[in-house]
Amino acid sequence: MVSMEKKSAILMSVGSFLVVTGAVMAVFWPSLFMLVLKKIMVLAPGSTSYNIWKEIPIPMYLEFFMFNISNVDDILAGKNVKMQVEQFGPYVFREYHKKVNITFNDNATVTFYNERTWFYEPEMSNGTLDDVITSINPIIATVAYVLRNQHPLLKVPVDVFMRMFHDNMFLTAPVRNWLFDGIEDPVLDVANHFPDLPINIPYDRFGWFYERNGSKEFDGIFLMNTGAKDFSSLGNVEKWKYSDRSNFRDECGVVQGSTGELWAPELGQQELTVFAPDICTYMNLARTDNPVEVLGVQGVEYAANNSLFDNGYRYPSKACYCDVVRDDNCLPPGALNVSSCRFGAPAFVSQPHFYQMDSHYLQKIEGLNATDDMNFRLSLEMYTGMPLSVAAQLQINLLVRHVDAITINNQLPDRDTLVPMFWFRQELFMTEQYASLARLALGVRSGVPIGLYTITAVGILLLVIGIFILLKKLLKPSDTLLDSPHEVVQ
Repeated sequence: MVSMEKKSAILMSVGSFLVVTGAVMAVFWPSLFMLVLKKIMVLAPGSTSYNIWKEIPIPMYLEFFMFNISNVDDILAGKNVKMQVEQFGPYVFREYHKKVNITFNDNATVTFYNERTWFYEPEMSNGTLDDVITSINPIIATVAYVLRNQHPLLKVPVDVFMRMFHDNMFLTAPVRNWLFDGIEDPVLDVANHFPDLPINIPYDRFGWFYERNGSKEFDGIFLMNTGAKDFSSLGNVEKWKYSDRSNFRDECGVVQGSTGELWAPELGQQELTVFAPDICTYMNLARTDNPVEVLGVQGVEYAANNSLFDNGYRYPSKACYCDVVRDDNCLPPGALNVSSCRFGAPAFVSQPHFYQMDSHYLQKIEGLNATDDMNFRLSLEMYTGMPLSVAAQLQINLLVRHVDAITINNQLPDRDTLVPMFWFRQELFMTEQYASLARLALGVRSGVPIGLYTITAVGILLLVIGIFILLKKLLKPSDTLLDSPHEVVQ
C-alpha cells in the first residue's frame, strides 16, 4: 500500500508539471499559432497559400450592368432635356484567375502575371449578349477630348473626317460587342495608320474588355511581397509594370496595397489598401461597424467612404489626383480621372450610379438610383486574413464636354456631362470547403488555450491535494503508545 508521503509527493510532482507546462504553453501559444499560420500563409512553392493563390479555386463572378440612353431622338432634335438612361443586366460571367510566369526572387518577393478569363453564364444573367445598347461613341468622345486644346486648323478637318463615317455622336451595338468582341470603327482604323496624330489607341476595335479575355499581359506584371521576411507585408504589391510609381503624381502615384487575394492577419487595422491595376492606383477602405458572418465564420468589413475618388475637395492629401494647378479637368469629388492610363480617353471612374458622388453631375442625368449595397466592400476573417466576401463595384463614365470646332461631339444639351457607360460588380464568397478550414483554424486557436488553462487548473488542484495530504500527515498525533511496567502496591 502506498504511504501518504508517497501519495503527496506524486500528486505534487504531477501537479507542478501540469502547472508549469500549462502556464508556459498558454503564454507562448499565440506565438506558436502565429508560427504555424506563417508556415501556411507565407507564399512559397508548395505552401498552402501558394496553391490557392496560383489558381483561385473559389468561384468568382463578374456582373456587368449597361446603361442605355433612351432619349437619343430628343437630344438630336435639339430639345433642352436631361439625358435619360436605363440600366440593362446584369450580364454575368464566371471569372478565373491564374498566375503565370511566376518567379520567386531572393528579396522575399515574387514576380508574376495575372491571367484572367471570363465565361458567360446565361442562366445567371438578365438578358442576353445580343441586347442592343445605345450610348456615347467612345471613339468620337476620345478624339474630341485628346484634341480639345489643339488649333482649330487641326480640329475642323478632324470633325469633317469623323462626319464622313458618323451621323452623330451616338453608337448602337450589342452587349457582346460593347464588352469583349469589340466594335469596328473606320475612324479608329484611319487613326492607327497615322502614328504622328496625338491619338494613341493601340487596338483595331473598341470594346471595354476587348483583347482582355485570356490575356496575361493586359493587367501588367506585378512584383509582390511574399511575407517571408515581414509577415505583415504579405500580398503587398511593391512594383507594377516594373515601377513603384503609377501615372499619378506624388503620394497618389505610389504603387502599394494588396491585389485583394492575399492578406496578412488584420488585427485591428482601421484601414485597408487595395491596389487596382484597372484604375492605375490604390483605394483605401475603412473599417465599418457592420457585423459579418459567412458560413459560421465571423469577420470584419471594410468599405469605401467619401474619401474614395476624392481629389482634394474634402481630403487635402488626395489633391495629387489633380494637377498642381487645378483646372476644369479636376472634377468635383467622387469621380477619378483615369484618362492617363486609358490612352487619353476621357474615362472617369466612380461608384455605381454616382454613389457618394458630388451632386454636380448626378443632377444632369435621369434614371440613376444609387443604393447603399452598391458600395465597394470587402470582408476578412481578422485572425487568418482569409477573405470572406468581396463586392468590388465600380462604374465607368465618359466625360463629354463641348469642344470648339468638333461639332459632332457637341450634341448633348449640357456642355459638360459625365455620361455613365456601365458598372460592374466582382463578387467572391467563401465556399463551405474553405469555411470549414477557417472554422478548424479558429477552433484550434481558441480551443488550445482553453485546454492549457484546464491543464493548469488541474495541476493546481493536484498540488493543493498533495499539500493537504502532506500537512495532514505532519499534523496528525503519533499513534505509538509507550508501554511501561506498573507495580501494584499492596
